[in-house]
Amino acid sequence: MAEHVKERGLARRGEPQENGGVKPHLAALAFAALALTACDNPKPRQVPPDPMALAPPPEAPAGAPASGMSAGLAKRAEFPGFYLDRVGQAPDPLNQQPAVTSGAAPMVLSGFGFDPVAKLPAKGVDVAIDGKAYGADYGRPREDVANFNKVPALTPTGFTLTLPAGTLAKGAHTAVVRVVAADGKGYFESPAIPFQVN
Repeated sequence: MAEHVKERGLARRGEPQENGGVKPHLAALAFAALALTACDNPKPRQVPPDPMALAPPPEAPAGAPASGMSAGLAKRAEFPGFYLDRVGQAPDPLNQQPAVTSGAAPMVLSGFGFDPVAKLPAKGVDVAIDGKAYGADYGRPREDVANFNKVPALTPTGFTLTLPAGTLAKGAHTAVVRVVAADGKGYFESPAIPFQVN
């Protein structure tokens, strides 16, 4: 009887098992555990590109300012919160006419702009010169603007645009400040500001 039990792989308690007993089952369990731990560290996979993602905008050529953010947006009827402090060497071109500057050196245009409806910083500011929009560096601190309007959120509303020397020909030009609304869905436009390049 004991031999018959051993032949079928069954053993009495305390007797070691031979072929077909616990040892093969332990090996199978060890293999399964090894396979499960391998699943905890999956092989890195290449994520396919998102077909719905927007392509990055093309980069502007070196030395040329980027085109403006206002392109393709609707012009809003409201007057922008803005001021053009300087065009090159001409301070306060809105009030100091004629505003005259040199075109032989890099020309800096600076001021501030904000969304007058939302009373928030703009999404960005463009300066259109003779109809061509240039994206300005936006977000410079302007505590004077925040203090005057009694809205602390309007501090980062300063802008600066630097045009390389020789960008503008000698003669009469106009600058228009375009303030892109805080929601990015339109822009507010200043009146044309004349200036002269010598």
